[in-house]
Amino acid sequence: MSDQQPVREQRDTPEQRRRIATLLLKLSPLMFVLCYVLAAVQGARWQDSLLVAVAGIFLCLGAAGLYALRGSKSADDLYWINLLLRLLGR
Repeated sequence: MSDQQPVREQRDTPEQRRRIATLLLKLSPLMFVLCYVLAAVQGARWQDSLLVAVAGIFLCLGAAGLYALRGSKSADDLYWINLLLRLLGR
């Protein structure tokens, strides 16, 4: 007998998906404000602070949409997106 038991993957329900996506959507204005303030505190011009804040809100909205569509499988997608962005940033 094997000591390892089969690992059951926890699947999220559509209700959990909806709640998490809604939470991400509700947090996106906070993400905008925090990104703007953090960029401004670091001495960025207001145009640059606004650009960082807009990028932050689009990333938050994108994460909400991806999670709403793919659920828990979206973590793998985010890994590949992160890897792609790191390669493009070099």
